[in-house]
Formats: sequence, C-alpha cells, structure tokens
Amino acid sequence: MSILCLDNNSVMINSENFIYSKINSRPSKSLIDPELYTKYKESKLNFNLFENIKDLIFKECIGYVFLSSCKINDYIYTLDGITYKFIDSNNHKFKDLTDKLNDKYYNYIILINDIYSYPKIQYIYIMSSFFKRITIIWSQITNCNIIICTERLSNLDIKIDNLFVKDFNIKVDDTIIKYIKQNNSIFHENFIRMNESINDSCNNISQISIINKELDIINKYYKNYINKNNNKTCSCNPNSIFYSNLLTCYVCENCLTLTSLFFVF
Repeated sequence: MSILCLDNNSVMINSENFIYSKINSRPSKSLIDPELYTKYKESKLNFNLFENIKDLIFKECIGYVFLSSCKINDYIYTLDGITYKFIDSNNHKFKDLTDKLNDKYYNYIILINDIYSYPKIQYIYIMSSFFKRITIIWSQITNCNIIICTERLSNLDIKIDNLFVKDFNIKVDDTIIKYIKQNNSIFHENFIRMNESINDSCNNISQISIINKELDIINKYYKNYINKNNNKTCSCNPNSIFYSNLLTCYVCENCLTLTSLFFVF
C-alpha cells in the first residue's frame, strides 16, 4: 500500500501556456521505466481475477485512510462523517474533470486508471492549489489510483480547452515524480512476474489444475483482505496449507492467511 499526500500548495498557473494535442498523452519516461512498461504491455493475462473491479478498488483504497464509509448513492459517500462525491475520471478530458470539481460539493474522490503521463500528474499537482490536501492512493491489486481531494478552498479557476492537454507547462517536484515512478515500476515488475509464472505453468498440462486453484485462492484472498473478513480463529491445519508460486509464500486455504505477505499486483 502506497500513499502520497500533497498539502495545499501555491502553483503558478497560466492557461495561455497550456499546450494541446489531438490525441491523449503517451506515458512519460519520467514516470515509467520504458523497458518494464514495454514488457508489461506485451504481457497478457488471459483471465479475470476480479468481478466488479471498480467497487473493489474503491473499497480497498478508502480503507487505508478512512475508518467508516457509507454509500448514499452511486456518486455520494459519507466517509468518517464527511460527504465526498465520487468521480470516475477515465475517458474524460481535463476540462470535464475541472467542471465536475466546481459543483456544490467540497470533497471528492477521483478514480484514475494510472499515473503514466506527465500532464496527469501536472493536473493533480495543480489541484493542490485549490484543496486543503490531495491524497494519492495506489491500489495493491491493479494499477489504478484513488485521488482524495479534501476541502476545496476555492473554485478551480482554470481555463482549459475541450482538447487533450500535452503539457500544462508547470514543473512537478522531482521527489513526487520519483515516488510515482517507483510505484509504477513495482506494479509492472510484479505483473510481469505473475504473467511469466502463469505461462510457465500453462505449458505443463498437469499444472493447469494447480494454477486454477491458485487463481481462485488469490481471488478469495484479496476480496477477504479488502472486506476485512479474515478468519482469525482458524488453526491452519497442515493439510490445508500449500505453497503458492504466484504469491511466493505458503497459504492456508481455510482462512487465507499468508505466512509471508507478498502482493503480486
């Protein structure tokens, strides 16, 4: 689990200096390792570990910073007694997101697929000028992020054209850039390792049933982990413990306890 907090920060913004493009920005070398990213893109996991993945990511990430949550409707949540509006920013241009952040609410939770492009982290950095705090939370099961925007101090007075932004022409602190790149690399390394392990097992017909068992266990483990349903009264009978090549540790099939915790996503 990784969390990065950005306190309110005065960022010099000049919309006249924004550079636009007809297409979305590519991943930036400052935020990803090009070799790892290429290998990650070439890897294909021919299975779906989780259903309703968006709901799982939301529950997982807010569970790291909030003690209580209550869903009012599809867009409004009460977290530790404070109202937050949920925004799925994927497939939205920055202008659309800015408009959504200027409504009647003051606290927001934004879902984004990844932080691979420089304009994306520039925009998050810009948001820190308008909120008391911005909190970036990395999911441990996917490359998705939750952005928590706490207490909007003023409307986002940013004039953005309804186009793709190539560069907001602001410099993001190098410490932030390095932190994000490190998290992206960790995810890519683990994804690649898991993909290779599954491919190796699938080449051996006798291993297919074992890999299916492991995938089923991983599915149950992460759902229990996110929903905090671990069975702490299990005696972990030796007959129910097996070594998982994907998780690289021993797992109890009954209570899903890991003897050495290692997150693969």
